[in-house]
Amino acid sequence: MRDRNVFGAFALMISDDIVRASASQAPEAGPAASALALLAHEPGLSIRMLAVGVGLSHAGTVRLVDRLAAERLIERREHSTDGRTRSLYLTPAGRIASDAVLASRDQVIAEGLSILTPDDLNILSDIAERVLRDRLQNFDQSYRICRLCCYEGCTNCPIDAELLKRGVDRATKDDA
Repeated sequence: MRDRNVFGAFALMISDDIVRASASQAPEAGPAASALALLAHEPGLSIRMLAVGVGLSHAGTVRLVDRLAAERLIERREHSTDGRTRSLYLTPAGRIASDAVLASRDQVIAEGLSILTPDDLNILSDIAERVLRDRLQNFDQSYRICRLCCYEGCTNCPIDAELLKRGVDRATKDDA
């Protein structure tokens, strides 16, 4: 029981710090940081998939997109296959904001894990990867899990690898 408590406290501490730091770089509190990071990770997401990723209702996500578009951080474009759907993309200002969100997230993680040796970090990473792959429930959940990931820094992503193992390619899946 103690091990689970220690791990739970560690996970919450890092998670709270990540949310606080990334939100401080976003234009507003709440899921805006996750929306910016997700759109950097997956340009062209539909509102439906962005809603899944940031954990809002469709209506709440539309309002978030409206606010981010008004701030000129994201733009709507025609969807490649569905005329009723709009694809969402970061603007240059949105890319800068997203980079700031992800840099603050990375700094928190680096500071939180700085006590670990490179061998410790490799062991923790291997364990985390096994847990992530085992706990992944479905395609939609992959967007929740990766909502604040820096995709450029995640070579051989365990979530993408697990989806591929299950026959789902996030890079080519149409989310309309």
